[in-house]
Amino acid sequence: MRWLGILWLCAILPVEIVAAGEESENGWKTYRSEKFGYELSYPPEMECIAYFEGSSGELKNAGGIVASFEVWPSDECPRQPAGAIAREIGIQRAKDLTQADGHGSSSYCGDPVTVRDVASLHGVKIYELELSCVSETYTGPDDDEMDAEQDAAAIDAEPIIANVGKKWPTYFADISQPWRKVVLMLDPIGNNPLSYEDRDRIDMPIMRTILASLKTFSVQKSPAICIEDLPKRTPSIRGVIMR
Repeated sequence: MRWLGILWLCAILPVEIVAAGEESENGWKTYRSEKFGYELSYPPEMECIAYFEGSSGELKNAGGIVASFEVWPSDECPRQPAGAIAREIGIQRAKDLTQADGHGSSSYCGDPVTVRDVASLHGVKIYELELSCVSETYTGPDDDEMDAEQDAAAIDAEPIIANVGKKWPTYFADISQPWRKVVLMLDPIGNNPLSYEDRDRIDMPIMRTILASLKTFSVQKSPAICIEDLPKRTPSIRGVIMR
């Protein structure tokens, strides 16, 4: 099952372009994130730009950006509730990333029409989503100087809802550590009907081969202390002055 695809990741410092990296047997480069515990390979003609140790970034070729990525959640705080599930975290994040609001309108993609899951060559669970997207337009004055009351009245009116197509494919991979559920969101450029990006930039066979190379490894737990971890103190009254 090697059909899934798209991934990038490569630099570990903000705005650092990784032009080299370790080479694999097939000549591809390999990136390893020591902070988030994942590793993958990508073609030698590509470059990856990553930010903050791989928490977000892009994969580029000669034609420009072909995919974006994001580790979610990238912070240790707030602590996750018991029973958190990587699949649910990834699906919700995929939906949240599509929401956009404009003057008198909004657009978003809802629950996935389909969810397909496979594994990389190294056993990492990967999910492919197809999301159904809609736009909502609120009737009202076109005047850019519309005051707050008119804005509120327009939003309170029944919106005109139009189906705008499907966002496909979009991916996430389960890169969780034992103490925290974490997903790697993978989004090819041109997969979103709500944007005007060029779909021809998606080379799906290459994307799927990159994704198939994904592997994970254990990393040390962060010593971060969250607010909810701090001991709760009972306020005390040190003294009262009587007059």
